[in-house]
Amino acid sequence: MKIILVSDSHHNNRALDQIALMYPEADLFLHAGDSETDEYSIAPFESVKGNCDHFSTAPIRRIIDTPVGKLLMQHYPTIPYDIIKEYDIKIFVHGHTHSRKYTKENGLIIINPGAISFDRDGHDLSYAILTIDTTVSVEFKSLLD
Repeated sequence: MKIILVSDSHHNNRALDQIALMYPEADLFLHAGDSETDEYSIAPFESVKGNCDHFSTAPIRRIIDTPVGKLLMQHYPTIPYDIIKEYDIKIFVHGHTHSRKYTKENGLIIINPGAISFDRDGHDLSYAILTIDTTVSVEFKSLLD
């Protein structure tokens, strides 16, 4: 399973369109919030509501089945341990910080794809490719590379 992860595009729909066109074979496109536009404008990306998505009807969280277990996506980086435990979440995806992150904590994989706009870590137009089969791998990319 190949999932394209983005976050914090802040109206940069051109970058989202470019990323989607680069990966026609992807199984899923996920946006971790702060698109600042409606969900139809960012298709094929499925989104969650971020702190700048004032008029969005996107959900606060999404839970998605993957070959290694459930993936939880929300905008804020605060790990909701009650939900992680209740749904046996294996992968937690978030945005908000505008900084790339890939770590493991107590068996939980935590990913922030960075930001499509207004980076805070020197990786502008950053996104991630999450590949899941029997293992999980994350590759960070930039449209500027």
